[in-house]
Amino acid sequence: MSALLSIFSALWHQNLLALQQADLSLLYLCLGLLIFVESAFIPAAALPCDSVMILCGSLAALGILNLYMVIGVLVLAGWLGSIAAFYQGYHLKESRIVSVWIGKVSDKQWQTTDRLIQKYGLLAMFFARFIPVVRSLLPMVMGLRNTILPTRFLLTSPSSALIWILCLIFSGYGISLLPEHLSKIVNQLLMLAPLATLFIALSSIALGGWIRRRANHKHKIAKIKRVKE
Repeated sequence: MSALLSIFSALWHQNLLALQQADLSLLYLCLGLLIFVESAFIPAAALPCDSVMILCGSLAALGILNLYMVIGVLVLAGWLGSIAAFYQGYHLKESRIVSVWIGKVSDKQWQTTDRLIQKYGLLAMFFARFIPVVRSLLPMVMGLRNTILPTRFLLTSPSSALIWILCLIFSGYGISLLPEHLSKIVNQLLMLAPLATLFIALSSIALGGWIRRRANHKHKIAKIKRVKE
């Protein structure tokens, strides 16, 4: 257990010296667990999985990790994590607390959500991979609303995980080939990218909610004026 904790700590702090000395089998196991947990559970969104995958690309370029092995482990972990999130939503709809929460959302809003998931769900799942929180939230909502067949989800989820992981792994691989001063700058920018996309996503949701509330408020005021007249 202490060996696993030391590897998790080294990944969190991106301690290359400690990772070079780590047991490879335990290192692959820790990487898989990180990606699985972060893809499956919303509270795990704080885990630095995007930056860890970029680090994996750099480690593969240095010969510390096998490129094909690490890609296989991470894709499998991301796929299984999405499946776990999907089935959480599938079973949570029977929960009393979740049923109360669902009841607070209007049927019209759920119908709109269902239509969007049916039309763009699989494409959205691909883009959601690059946004922390959303990559575990979207599969959960898909399972909760049951708008996509489980078999279809199972077959398409690996492709989104593969593209997401390849983008980050090869970004890290390419960074290691740059001059040191440039690689540090690019690496920092790539690590900040997920936070930027999350900020944009949350800002868009907040702005959309504000616009809807404002429109509803204006509608109520107009309705009151018509009644008074």
